[in-house]
Amino acid sequence: MTIIHILPEHVANKISAGEVVERPASIIKELVENSLDAGAKTIEVSVKHGGKSFIRVSDDGCGMGREDARLAIQRFATSKISKAEDLAEIGSYGFRGEALPSIAAVSRMKLVTRAKGDSNGTEIVIEGGTIVSETECSCREGTIIEVRDLFYNTPVRRKFMRAESTEMGYMIDAVSYLALANPKVRFSFISGERKVLDLIPVEKSFERASAVFNEEEVKHLIEFDGGTEGIRLSGFVGKPAVARANRQGQIFFVNGRWVKSVAFGFALQEGCHGLLMHGQFAIGVLFLDIDRSRVDVNVHPTKQEVRISADSEIKSFIRKVVTERLQRESDLAPLLKMMTPRVPGTGIAPYIYPEFLKTGGTSTAQIAEHAEVGAGFSARGGSADLCGGKPALTTPEFAVEPIAIKDKFHITKILGQIHQTYIIAETEEGLIIIDQHAAHERVMFELLFKDMKEGKPKSQGLLMDEILEVRPKQREVLEEAIPFLEKLGFRIDSFGENSFVIRAYPAVLELENPVQFLKQFVEEKEDGQIRTNMDNCQEELVALVACKRRSVKANEALTFEGMRTLLTRLSGCENPFHCPHGRPTFLKYTVNELEKQFKRK
Repeated sequence: MTIIHILPEHVANKISAGEVVERPASIIKELVENSLDAGAKTIEVSVKHGGKSFIRVSDDGCGMGREDARLAIQRFATSKISKAEDLAEIGSYGFRGEALPSIAAVSRMKLVTRAKGDSNGTEIVIEGGTIVSETECSCREGTIIEVRDLFYNTPVRRKFMRAESTEMGYMIDAVSYLALANPKVRFSFISGERKVLDLIPVEKSFERASAVFNEEEVKHLIEFDGGTEGIRLSGFVGKPAVARANRQGQIFFVNGRWVKSVAFGFALQEGCHGLLMHGQFAIGVLFLDIDRSRVDVNVHPTKQEVRISADSEIKSFIRKVVTERLQRESDLAPLLKMMTPRVPGTGIAPYIYPEFLKTGGTSTAQIAEHAEVGAGFSARGGSADLCGGKPALTTPEFAVEPIAIKDKFHITKILGQIHQTYIIAETEEGLIIIDQHAAHERVMFELLFKDMKEGKPKSQGLLMDEILEVRPKQREVLEEAIPFLEKLGFRIDSFGENSFVIRAYPAVLELENPVQFLKQFVEEKEDGQIRTNMDNCQEELVALVACKRRSVKANEALTFEGMRTLLTRLSGCENPFHCPHGRPTFLKYTVNELEKQFKRK
């Protein structure tokens, strides 16, 4: 008896589906691409519950006859290619014949279609890859595909699906990116009863930039166009003023196909060399048209990974075109981020002048010294009240009253600060090195979290409401976070399709620009960068506020009094040993360990 056997077809289909259908957005991408291949001029996508329970894609394309409809749900059945040589000249989105059978294998799917010129249409219902019914029906020309109960028969896959808002973001991206590459096709995207996208036909992709970028970003986009032998590159890139904290704003197309490419991302970044700070990423959309024979799209079932022969030439060309276009731009100055007026009478001063400005006879040297060290005041214990005065290493006084850290050890002397980042202190057992930013982050986190748990966040009203513009995908991210943000002291209301009005924000952020803070929050949340070692989502948001507020940073000089205050506050924390993200706040060395290192023992 043999132990190797051929898998049943329904099992093979589920395995294949695992490669093609990763999430609801994968289904939308595959179905919309089929609609585009069918010559559709209008495509409508409807979803419910983040695509988990219902997805519907309808188009006015060429449709299918009864026989073609039957064949379309069979594996490796396609109208795009007929022989192996066709793989070298693929001009359609689809060609593998895997999408529909893979989708049908892990859902309850209904296909309704009518070919142009036919008097009646065909309706086929499939559950788990098995045809349940096939009937003649009355319908308009084109195709409608409904997908319900995704992964109902593969519970393991369903368990790994993300929150509805996260899945919504991926779906919006899929529709928006395909709309960018097909500006003359009308696209609409509906979630529940809300129309998220309604993109009318336009002449150029640039006119659809607002589908993926917010209003401020669109104002700072620069179009470019360039060509060389066998290569054509067009698109638009953002000025440095609208750079992001992640690569979410980098979108690439090869011969009209939306692809993911780390190499293209690096090429775009290199094209902006010298204009961006570390940790900033240019936004841009690149359309690359090259000889089809140079492109291998048969790399992965999703067709989002491609191989290009002599790709180093492509990367160099991208870098060259982007660099030259930015060099021709006359205005690349950063945006001036003005501070927002605060409501008088709240008890929170936005800025208190340092002592040397209040007394006469101050020398220029003192003013310069104070400006270098930093000045200001925060009523809630921000960075400014730790930094005023003389730098630590110029002050001879270093003895302090013992500071007990959880009764584990006692700090007896503060020895100073090195590289304006780490505090060195003597303990009864040896010494410790404190990361000043991580330590202050922990202090602020516990203060903020206590306020939130007590339901009494100290909120700061704005003299004038501020408007935050977001992209459709980011809207879902922000809407999900608003209840938690309000517990921290924010007051945010929806204001239009993709806009929010900020009316108040936490008093602890009195020196921060609320619009810029929330933009960075949404970008990092969208990119998955906001992570803590805690399970509670509320704690995650508090950790972000504690980190992004004007807390003590690296390369910031502290006074001895400031260091003493910081260590005293750290000693009162429930967990003084780690910042909210899990990094250590200090490292401890005993005299015994030091003596071993110096070979004294």
